[in-house]
Amino acid sequence: MKRMLSLVTFLLTSYVAVVAQPLKTLPHQADEYLRSAKAAYRFNGVALMAHRGEVILHKAYGFAQVSRSTPNDTSTRFPILSVTKSFTSALVLKLQEQGKLSVEDKLSKYLPDFPHSHQIKLHHLMNHTSGLFNYTELIDEEDSTIVCHPISRQLFFDLMQHKPLAFTPGKQFSYNNSGYFLLGLVIEQATGKPYEQAMRELIFQPLGMNHSGFDYLNLPAGARAFGYDTLTSTHVSAYPHPDSTVLYAAGGIYSTARDLFQWARAVATKQLLAEKTWKQAFKEGYGWQTGTYENKGYVRHSGGYPGFMAEFIYYPTEDLTIILLNNFGTYTDSIFPVVMDLSSMAFGKPYDLWQERKEVELSQNELESYVGTYRLNKKYAIDIVVRQGRLYALGHTSGQMPELALHATSPGHFFVWTFNNYVTFKKKASGEVSGFVLREHGKDSTWEKVK
Repeated sequence: MKRMLSLVTFLLTSYVAVVAQPLKTLPHQADEYLRSAKAAYRFNGVALMAHRGEVILHKAYGFAQVSRSTPNDTSTRFPILSVTKSFTSALVLKLQEQGKLSVEDKLSKYLPDFPHSHQIKLHHLMNHTSGLFNYTELIDEEDSTIVCHPISRQLFFDLMQHKPLAFTPGKQFSYNNSGYFLLGLVIEQATGKPYEQAMRELIFQPLGMNHSGFDYLNLPAGARAFGYDTLTSTHVSAYPHPDSTVLYAAGGIYSTARDLFQWARAVATKQLLAEKTWKQAFKEGYGWQTGTYENKGYVRHSGGYPGFMAEFIYYPTEDLTIILLNNFGTYTDSIFPVVMDLSSMAFGKPYDLWQERKEVELSQNELESYVGTYRLNKKYAIDIVVRQGRLYALGHTSGQMPELALHATSPGHFFVWTFNNYVTFKKKASGEVSGFVLREHGKDSTWEKVK
């Protein structure tokens, strides 16, 4: 028996060493990586990484307010945007546990006059299967004179009044902010309290999230980050952030990385809700997205609106948390590539530091020389096309990859702006292009030109 216990101890110790080995140098590696991302204008904000409940990195990068050269610090507050949905869904599920509502309730029970409410369950609102029109599609910078100030609920109702359902509720998935706006109203009906008060009492206060709230625009200037839709070495453009009454239960929370770590521990240790309720939230997609990266399962949510981006990801098996709060970006931007590289780093997988990149203009003839179909293997192929003086990479079949613009640094050398990816075209002695090498996640793959 003693020999068996020694063997078990040896195996467990070996397992812990294998898991922890990359983490010994992770704080330095992550800091070096994030500094490179900041220098390349791919991250500007606050990052937090934690393993097994212990914070291993919590640092700030770049400026909270560029015009005043005010640096971000670890206490800077940021809008978390659609990460709010994870909190709103948790609040709905908390009320379900208290017997105040059910996700199977029809919306008409709480908002009987709302269009289509008799067809829609709370379940449909929570997992984006309601078919409702997405009200934020009508909001743009030109509306800042309205949306940068408190709005009445009636404005939302007016926007939704004559919009038909895109599909029968429950039959399709379509990411939707309107559903979560409505969930905020349902919470108010079920509790008899403002959504914000219910959130503070049932979620923020029990977790000690004392630096989280809603009225972002009225925070002291020194306490919050300012948002930019463009932040590069040559151009800085501030973007007006909407009032929290506009984004409301779909995206109106602000927070700090440290407060979100308290939320991460609640997710990890199944606080606030029963374990079966957490499982229901993840399984049904109630304010959460699930998936895998490097064969590691995760739960996550991201947030994005011009000026800000947020990422929250938790790997349950590894008990690894990564939180990023960033104050630049547009609708087409993403900092999830930074999350992927930090994850690779933690898992001992290859990654690359970001490089400072400057785009140059190539002639039309030069660009046309790269046009064609390139194949990695029988399964994957990419079409390279020219549009309005720029190369684009397209998945050869639908669902393989999104359309990506390729930016030239010199003839034959290109990068993808959002991703830490590089494409280097190969030529034969005759000068004809024969293929390209794609560099991504610290690894190279060779694609041959087939036509």
